[in-house]
Amino acid sequence: MRLVFWFFLLLNLAFFYWQYSQPQKPESPLLQAEVLPSDVERLVLLRERGLGMASQAQAVPKPLQPAVAQPAPEEPPMPPVAYADQTAVPAAPFKADEPKPPIVMACFTLGSLQDEAAAGRMYKALLALGIKAEQRLSERRVLKGYWVFLPPFKSYANARSKVQVLKEKGLDDMYVMGKGEVKNAISLGLFSRKSTATGRLNQVRRIDSAAMMEPRYRVVKDRWLDLTVDSAQTEKIAGIAALTDQQSGVELVQRKACK
Repeated sequence: MRLVFWFFLLLNLAFFYWQYSQPQKPESPLLQAEVLPSDVERLVLLRERGLGMASQAQAVPKPLQPAVAQPAPEEPPMPPVAYADQTAVPAAPFKADEPKPPIVMACFTLGSLQDEAAAGRMYKALLALGIKAEQRLSERRVLKGYWVFLPPFKSYANARSKVQVLKEKGLDDMYVMGKGEVKNAISLGLFSRKSTATGRLNQVRRIDSAAMMEPRYRVVKDRWLDLTVDSAQTEKIAGIAALTDQQSGVELVQRKACK
């Protein structure tokens, strides 16, 4: 029995010696500190701040503040469009109304007016209607008649001798031209009708075959009034037509293009 006692005693001593001779491992804490984000404040207990139970009872928790929505940043205005010449051109404003139709002008010529007085009266009548006109002059040849004659002679004396011979043969109504290209010619009459002039020509040719006949003209100056009116102003156009009807020989003509 004594041997058994000493055996277990030595065994226990050897076990304790082995246990305490091993290096000690650090004991892990029961609660590990949690790593919090940088923007979250750590919770501190009242007892850690040194406050008693009375202070803890009087402390009133602050109500949570609702999150205030931050206004969205305003977008910068669109810059104006820049073209090739780097000139900023602002956008054209929107127009609700449709563009008006273009004005179409009507151009007329009123005439012809034979003298300046008639043109002046018509000009004033157009001004009374609110229409301005421009006066324009033109020249034209008008048939004056048919002239029967003998061509010019070398001298006035030769022409007078020929006139005396014709009178002796029964012709009359003759005279010698005194100036111009027909100087020293013998005029046998100017007739408005060609048939009458032809009869006179045949009468003279039975005596002298050199007799001739040709038309004669005179230059006439005409006065015109050119005016332009908005084609939509039908009342003014009707007024112009009424003034034209009051003048004998005056016409109102619409031109194709305005000058």
